[in-house]
Amino acid sequence: MAFEFKFPDIGEGLTEGEIVEWKVKVGDRVEDHQVIAEIETDKAVVEVPSPAAGFILGVKGAPGEVIKVGEVIAVIGDEAELKAVLAKAPAGPAAPPPKPAPPPPAPAVPAPEPYTVQGPSVGVVGRLEEAPEDEPAGAAPPEAPPPVARPRVTALPKDRELARRMGVDIELIHGTGPKGAVTEEDVRRAAALGGPEKGARVAGGAAGSDSWGPVERVPVRGVRRRIAAAMSESLAHTAQVTTMDEVEVDELWRIREKMKAQAEREGVHLTLMPFVVKAVVGALKRVPEMNMSLDEEKGELVLKAYYNVGVAVDTQDGLIVPNIKAADGKSILQIAREMSDLAQRARRRTLEVKDLKGGTFTVTNYGSIGGLFGTPIVNHPETGILGVGRLAEKPVAREGAIRVGRVLPLSLTFDHRNVDGAHAQHFLNDVMRHLKDPDLILVGM
Repeated sequence: MAFEFKFPDIGEGLTEGEIVEWKVKVGDRVEDHQVIAEIETDKAVVEVPSPAAGFILGVKGAPGEVIKVGEVIAVIGDEAELKAVLAKAPAGPAAPPPKPAPPPPAPAVPAPEPYTVQGPSVGVVGRLEEAPEDEPAGAAPPEAPPPVARPRVTALPKDRELARRMGVDIELIHGTGPKGAVTEEDVRRAAALGGPEKGARVAGGAAGSDSWGPVERVPVRGVRRRIAAAMSESLAHTAQVTTMDEVEVDELWRIREKMKAQAEREGVHLTLMPFVVKAVVGALKRVPEMNMSLDEEKGELVLKAYYNVGVAVDTQDGLIVPNIKAADGKSILQIAREMSDLAQRARRRTLEVKDLKGGTFTVTNYGSIGGLFGTPIVNHPETGILGVGRLAEKPVAREGAIRVGRVLPLSLTFDHRNVDGAHAQHFLNDVMRHLKDPDLILVGM
């Protein structure tokens, strides 16, 4: 008897997924646990294995379509059932009748009915296409509008050649050089992080025009659709306020430079971000209200005694936020190593669903591409998110004297339903205290 395979909950609290690619088609024989589809869920692409051996009698959904957990996505049966399914499939369309000679108009030809190859409850459905009725015979197709020009990134020829050799699409790299130019370091960093690969950007845009000129329409799919939904949900369910401040980090920079050589010997690229994560954990312990969520159904605030810090990763597909589990129990180098691993897997789309679940607070480093302050949006249902701006040298006053110091801009967005402004500012003050005196981070105070 045919087996109806329902889309399972392959992640904590999963409700839906988007089909990326079918690995099989009707009539294919599959083995138990053979991958039959790739489905995107919560910004991770997962492989879905067949729950049984047999023949594919039908599949549901084309790439880009959203399916719900519990919905039948494939039907698997034996050879006899496959023959029965194929026997029900109608023959291909007959050749069109010859067109009558003018002047009498050609008779209208009805659109062919949909054809279906289906199993017991689900199948592959398609429709034959025909030319528009008002298109005269022999008329030349309308001229397509010119494609929308995409501005090229600025880069030296040698850096473009390096990107070609390393298999990196330089047009998708955020440049950190003068006026946004892509540098050799940018290319090497992108290659080390596993992307963006040449040709990896998904096509599918349709060229056209509006009242003002050429445009390109690109379907909102995949990660971008999920980001749009998550941002809308966050703003709809929270009362978000942002507070900003600056902290001098000369001593932190000195320690980072001192540890950098040792970290490189261990294969770790050490930045300031692991220190920021540890500073956040210390502040969360002192202001636990920032490490909670609101259960709206039960009307309860859920204070969490674990510290899973999300780190936003900028990928070619959009912003992805995996989190570092139990960050309070890990060293600076362990956090740096895990951040690098998560970033690589995020860009290669090999994250597991568990990497994206269970976060309690988020850090986003937009300063790496040039920003100073921002108003980051809370990763709902968390209570807060810390934005880290670009480190800059600027005049600072100390004990009546002015000197040049390294200053780090910080922007904290918090859900005002859960915490008051005083709690949020106490939290931000504690983060800055740890960053200004990093010995507190190293000794866990």
